[in-house]
Amino acid sequence: MKAYLNKRTLILTVLFFFAFFIRFIFISKGPFHYDTLDLALTAQKTLKTFTLHYEHGAGYPLTVILGAFSIFIFKFFGVTDPVFCVNFMSVLAGAVGVLLLFFLVEKLFDDSTELTTNPELSRGVGFHKAVISAILLACFAPHVVISTFGKSLTLSICFSLSSAYYMCCYVQENKKVYLLLSALFLGFCAASRLSDVLVFLPISYLYFSTGKFHYERVRSFVAFCFIVSVTTAIYYLPMLFETGFFPFADVLTSSQQAEFLGVFSYVSKAALHWLRKTFLFNGILLIAFGFVFMVIKRQIRQFLFLVIWFLVLQLFYGNVSSSGPRYLVIAWIPLVIAQGSFLGSFKGKGFYLALFVVLAIALFAFLRFEPVLEFRHRRALQVEFAEWVSHKTSADSVIIGLDESIFLEYYAKRQVLHRPITCDRNTVEEFFDEVLDKLLEKGRKVYIVSSAMIAYDSCGVFRKRLFERYDKVFIGQKRNEDWHHALLNQVLFTEQLYQIKKKGLLGG
Repeated sequence: MKAYLNKRTLILTVLFFFAFFIRFIFISKGPFHYDTLDLALTAQKTLKTFTLHYEHGAGYPLTVILGAFSIFIFKFFGVTDPVFCVNFMSVLAGAVGVLLLFFLVEKLFDDSTELTTNPELSRGVGFHKAVISAILLACFAPHVVISTFGKSLTLSICFSLSSAYYMCCYVQENKKVYLLLSALFLGFCAASRLSDVLVFLPISYLYFSTGKFHYERVRSFVAFCFIVSVTTAIYYLPMLFETGFFPFADVLTSSQQAEFLGVFSYVSKAALHWLRKTFLFNGILLIAFGFVFMVIKRQIRQFLFLVIWFLVLQLFYGNVSSSGPRYLVIAWIPLVIAQGSFLGSFKGKGFYLALFVVLAIALFAFLRFEPVLEFRHRRALQVEFAEWVSHKTSADSVIIGLDESIFLEYYAKRQVLHRPITCDRNTVEEFFDEVLDKLLEKGRKVYIVSSAMIAYDSCGVFRKRLFERYDKVFIGQKRNEDWHHALLNQVLFTEQLYQIKKKGLLGG
């Protein structure tokens, strides 16, 4: 037993440092993502004022708190860049998530219906599957990528895996403390990323998957739901007391945020494409073998738990108007487990052959995504573009922007004007009459970046009226990187900067 524990501890230590190392060596140089800079600034403000501020106005309170804690800790080491601090937080959470997946898979498959008569054999099977699954997640390209820049994604995955693990413990050992811990971690998941609370459904399935349905079980489940709700609500109470429900309603009803389009939508095809592109044919084949073998081995509870998790998260995030591969990583965790459960089911020499296959998969995945991560580790094009704008414009200039506004405000130190996102011509005209014209009349220099002329203007109203009412003076251009749908792929483009002048004043 002692030897087993030593071997297990050694393997867990190696897994953690391997997962941490592969993420840390590729940590993003800057805030690759809009949300990263927003999180860093919000966390910094929270630490400075000792008052909780919310990212995007209404979200991610626990992520902000942990980001503030990371900034606080790094101050003792002389690190003052809040972006690095929140990036490191994601690196650490990504590595911890690999260990939590190990614990979940080991516990989940140690309770296999076929093996419960032989606890030692059961433990060995769960252990092997956990090792393989953890190695796969440690090298799983999408999870590695979201672990290199600050965001709520890796944190919510950690909390959801923890909740599922403790629910497995409760189901097997019937100790109320495990039910309490599962509820708390699910509440933390919702407090770090509210929409990820959808893992409540597969975790609830685990709760009802064993034992008889009776009053005591229902009462315990109600208590579980109550604890989840209270834990989540605590983090949102400051905002609710101050501003009411409006910030939530604004997010939920705005198509520019994350509108759910229904179970099947025009985004569904793109989501499936991202899945195929990520796992490739060989990976999908291993996933299929994993699920088939669960059915053959009568591991129905494990099969249904993983399938429910995948379908719920895939059908939700795969049908959101602002969907992207980064949102789907949490939905793909069960697919990684399915691969690991299949490859980890081999015994003796077969296990080492499976381990070789895993390492080959990891190496191939590394070669695919390494150039993208290496580039982001060396370069931060959003930052470089903003600094270039600061050299091309005077300090009192106004820049019209959209998603890149936060970079221009922080790194270019320029006033940013957010243009309306609408197809209503009257709203656009009002913006020009009441805002833009008045700035120009005061002698302020106004500039616009090319992405702000094109993005979120599907009807072309803003762009058309801008060209009709004003002259544009080309100032220059510089390479930039788009982060909206760029996870494993790289989307580089040339961003132009124009000065806006009233018609007929080009010589002025």
